[in-house]
Amino acid sequence: MDRNLAPWQKRGGPMYLSEKQLLSRLVERGVSTPEDLAEDRFRENVIRLQCRLLARVGAVVEVAEDTFEATASGEAVFAEEGCSPWFSGEDLVIDEELCVSDWRLTDFSKLDPTDIKQINLQFFRDPENDYRILNESPTYTQQKILGATDWKLNRLLREFPRTESLSQQCAHWMRAFAGIHTFPDANHRTGMASLYGLLKQNDVDFPDEEWPGDHIERAVLHSKIIRGLHSDVKYNSLWLKDELYVSWHRYFRNFLLDCENRLPMKPTLEQLRSVINHGRENGF
Repeated sequence: MDRNLAPWQKRGGPMYLSEKQLLSRLVERGVSTPEDLAEDRFRENVIRLQCRLLARVGAVVEVAEDTFEATASGEAVFAEEGCSPWFSGEDLVIDEELCVSDWRLTDFSKLDPTDIKQINLQFFRDPENDYRILNESPTYTQQKILGATDWKLNRLLREFPRTESLSQQCAHWMRAFAGIHTFPDANHRTGMASLYGLLKQNDVDFPDEEWPGDHIERAVLHSKIIRGLHSDVKYNSLWLKDELYVSWHRYFRNFLLDCENRLPMKPTLEQLRSVINHGRENGF
């Protein structure tokens, strides 16, 4: 992170609040959610990350899930005696001490929206892969893939949580791809394939034959059921730690950290597929 700034700090712009502006709002309003603080004007998903960072320096406290309040230390930032080493001007100085772990994704320079669309297009073109054809037209389906909006995919890269641990980051990545559903089909496959590239780019080493793990089919089926019945992922609700995130975090914790596998083995894969098929037949 250049000059210890987060990507949104380097860009600035009317859609972003500085950390001091955000803290000022929390001091003024009291207990608030990122949605409250965004006011449909600012990037709620970025505010969510900023609140978590401010909590790590003790300026705010998370009083409930996705709900924050300024602390006395946070209020002191605006007093004459409140000169704080946390800030450089309006921005929070994001150094290694604010990162959950040294083991995390930091380099996104070799992945861009075109790359992500090409990954999905490969799944579409590969006869060995099932891919849902829209309106019975391969041409139209390919147009929808290539027509995925670049700036939306860029937001995933630019506003991604850079300070969380690797297993948390992987869970956020898959929640975003599974939940937003950018492409006509193969969103889980595209998420896993692009994540694999990021892991390799960031020198996360594991044998290729082990990726993506023995229980990936169960994880994807769980993800589809949770997305269809409960989780509602939009760009403003990115980085929430909801049920879909928890499901993926459990998977990556077991895979990346070689933890004891406690993924539930019941219901069976056949039963999970049956639930999904039944849901699709009934508008799920």
